[in-house]
Amino acid sequence: MNLNGSMRSHNSIANNLSGKTVLITGASSGIGRSTALEFARSSPQDLKLIVTARRVGRLHELATEIKNETGDGVKVFVMELDVSRPEEIEAMFGEQGLPDEFRDVDVLVNNACVFH
Repeated sequence: MNLNGSMRSHNSIANNLSGKTVLITGASSGIGRSTALEFARSSPQDLKLIVTARRVGRLHELATEIKNETGDGVKVFVMELDVSRPEEIEAMFGEQGLPDEFRDVDVLVNNACVFH
């Protein structure tokens, strides 16, 4: 809702996300998984999603589900990532990390958490 109490149109959201790259941590289940699906559904023609988590098998299942639902308009890059390990986060943005087309992240959904 905006300040006037009205809902933004779905098309407006899709236009704002068009061509964007979204990085979601903790995307293998729960809120992270649901968030990835909603981003894909909101802009199914031109969106890049980077989904990260420790359980990479579940990320591949999510990527398949997104592709089955949206076709080729949403590109999904799956990356195993443990946010409790700073060296993994640094490596993600290093030379061997994200492919060039996914490096310019526009939106970060930092959903993963670290328990001590």
